[in-house]
Amino acid sequence: MAAPKPKLTPSQELMARILRIVRTCPEAASEVLELMFLVSQIEAATGVDREYRDAKRVISRLRNPLWEMGPTDREKLLAAAETIRRVCRLAEDEIPPAPLADAGERARVEGRLAAALAGEFDAAQIARITGIVAAALQN
Repeated sequence: MAAPKPKLTPSQELMARILRIVRTCPEAASEVLELMFLVSQIEAATGVDREYRDAKRVISRLRNPLWEMGPTDREKLLAAAETIRRVCRLAEDEIPPAPLADAGERARVEGRLAAALAGEFDAAQIARITGIVAAALQN
């Protein structure tokens, strides 16, 4: 009898699913792998992604790429986004129109920064740092 598979974190599941997409659509590999790097950066900054925020941002980024492409490439990215949305069981209205359009994202970032920088900066300084971090993440 085979040993049960270890339970993966939501981000690990997402990355495994993204790798499956790359295997089925190798033409989109560089774009999808770039997005995986983005996901890992976001996870490192925000901790374990229990609300699939990473998946939502990746889907949004696939739908709104930062680079110009032809219709064929665009269709592949949209298909990849739809696959991720479907396998993560996310409703269409849960996907932000822009990768960081999540209304609570700034508050989450500010909360994490306030905890990490407590005693080193005052509230106004933390608010300014939060604005810079949010702008950097959006770009």
